[in-house]
Amino acid sequence: MYEQGDFIEETTAQLYDEEAKQFLADRFVIGTCPKCGNEEAYGDQCENCGSSLNATDLINPKSTITGSKPTTKETTHWFLPLDRYEDFLREWILKGHKDDWKPNVYGQCKSWIDGGLEPRAVTRDLDWGIPVPVKGGEGKVLYVWFDAPIGYISSTKEWAEREGKDWKTYWQDKDTKLIHFIGKDNIVFHCIIFPSILKAHGDYILPRKRTSQRILEFGRKQTFYLQKLGGMAS
Repeated sequence: MYEQGDFIEETTAQLYDEEAKQFLADRFVIGTCPKCGNEEAYGDQCENCGSSLNATDLINPKSTITGSKPTTKETTHWFLPLDRYEDFLREWILKGHKDDWKPNVYGQCKSWIDGGLEPRAVTRDLDWGIPVPVKGGEGKVLYVWFDAPIGYISSTKEWAEREGKDWKTYWQDKDTKLIHFIGKDNIVFHCIIFPSILKAHGDYILPRKRTSQRILEFGRKQTFYLQKLGGMAS
């Protein structure tokens, strides 16, 4: 994708913790969601309304590392131009899967697409993660939800090599039916970002069905407790 020119390189203002002396990755900052008013939204997504966010969108952001109010500093990152794939996603999801995707999945996707998709950063300023393997990527790593879905393919390849099978049957055969079972909080990554990556590459099949579970909440305090255990109850 990089060699095809599928990424945009931009210098933008990002949140920075002056006390910790580091840029704040998505889950290292919380603030008020500009869409629903949830005061514990993360820098990449609001778990309450499901909106996809940028950390700089948050109202009254706070570092989860030091508790301080972050400043902004300029840094260069690579972006996946989701707006380029808006027509494809509209045709594939809103027309092609109107009747066979769960209403909550289809509804969230429709909301994002109708609202207009924007380029999304696929790199981060962190000292841990998968290093960006291109010139100028020193000190930067791949965004986890850009890297993780690619891991679905690489783990299939690793398993297939070990078992003496052809991995391409699972990811490149048009007769293969790929189904994703995901949580509500992962819809945007599996339904918007990952399909755009697959479409940009061009050699992989697209998921035919998405099964997403909702989140059961027992009040704000209990929900926070579930999050502290390492995720959402889904």
